[in-house]
Amino acid sequence: MKWQVTIDDEVKDVELPKGSTSNDLVRHLDLHPDGLLVVTDEETMKPVPLVSKLPDKPLRIILVASGG
Repeated sequence: MKWQVTIDDEVKDVELPKGSTSNDLVRHLDLHPDGLLVVTDEETMKPVPLVSKLPDKPLRIILVASGG
């Protein structure tokens, strides 16, 4: 299945097997799961937990900074 994924202002088309999770997407993009949020890319963004199957909607990855 193909998803449109926006990271910052870059839009990518990502193809993964049907039933893939947000964690599968993060690993495919070689990103660290502790430094981001996966959300639906709609007017009302909804978080997609890493263990949840990807919805059939455009997605946005928001990179976050944390530290102490």
